[in-house]
Amino acid sequence: MAFTDKAEFNIPRHVVQKGSVNPETITVNKTLVYSDSTYQLLKNVTGGLDVILPAFKDGAHFWIKSRSSSTSNIVVKDAAAATIATLGAGEAVLVVSDGSAWWDVIKA
Repeated sequence: MAFTDKAEFNIPRHVVQKGSVNPETITVNKTLVYSDSTYQLLKNVTGGLDVILPAFKDGAHFWIKSRSSSTSNIVVKDAAAATIATLGAGEAVLVVSDGSAWWDVIKA
């Protein structure tokens, strides 16, 4: 994608993303949809569970974190069940879509 040479978009105030954080304890696989919170702070004490991303959409992104109190891994997968990232306790991943795939840009 190429950007135009028009002036940049300036926001003279801080950005607040009301409702964009979801702290949750999961006991079954979680399937995300685009109306879900951007930031998923998940606790898994049940056993290996999956977070399934929605269909690809250019520019879409989610931050997914396995909270430090989790006792089992969380596997982040796309809608076709391909693994994008595996998160241990305290680990997080930023996933972004280019419209044809999900990418793990940052995993820490």
